[in-house]
Amino acid sequence: MSSWNPFTRNTTSRKSIGVIATRDYDRETRRLESLEESSKSLTRDLIKQDKSFDDFARGQLKLLHDLSGSAFINHYDQQQTSTTLTTNISQLINDWKTTAQHISEQTSLLNEITSKTIIDSSKRLTLALANVTNAIKKREQSLNDYIKIQHKLDKMNEKLGSSTTTLTAAANTANNNKLEQIRKQLNEAKQQYELKNQILNNELPILHEQRAAFVYPCLEAFIEAQAHYCDQLEVAYRNLMGQADVGANSTATLDEINAKLANIKSLSIVASD
Repeated sequence: MSSWNPFTRNTTSRKSIGVIATRDYDRETRRLESLEESSKSLTRDLIKQDKSFDDFARGQLKLLHDLSGSAFINHYDQQQTSTTLTTNISQLINDWKTTAQHISEQTSLLNEITSKTIIDSSKRLTLALANVTNAIKKREQSLNDYIKIQHKLDKMNEKLGSSTTTLTAAANTANNNKLEQIRKQLNEAKQQYELKNQILNNELPILHEQRAAFVYPCLEAFIEAQAHYCDQLEVAYRNLMGQADVGANSTATLDEINAKLANIKSLSIVASD
């Protein structure tokens, strides 16, 4: 079952009351709806990003843990006789593990900063918007009450105007009292509606204008944290390249890797006949 949407325009209200549902109010509620959806969408996206970064850091550590305990790696170290390498495979894995641990720590730090600067702030903003949404619901209810009483008064006037029956003085007095009571209810409903409507018309533009003062510092801190994280990753992997004696020339490194892969491809683990 779909929930009631407070941002849906009441077309019946427009037809019944006309100028009460103003274009300015519609514009501001559309802005509020867009801001609320953007806030929720940003929160969802950043939670996914944090999980992806965390999965990467955890996955790298698990891979290295599995490699460290591999019987194949231990056997290779024991049998290694090549003099072209400056270190053994186990040492390379240990260096990589140290780098991966540093990256994991930086990832945790980034996720913590993201949570404080964006996710928590976005949740506070969503909570504030929920309070505004509640005020919009109350305004809508007041409008519906106003319309209902207006229809009741119109129906009463139409009934009395079309009646051909001669009424007694007592009946006329009763009808007049009833009309007066409905008019009083209508006036009270109108005042309640106009009060709620005026408050929202005054507050919604202010909320829209002040959103930047709330959001921009959060985004600025988040972007700085992202830049720091990427810088830490670059430094960590460059240090690892130096420890592994890998050249800084990416093209030459790829050529070397491809040459090794070609040699591996040419090998056979099945004895020749």
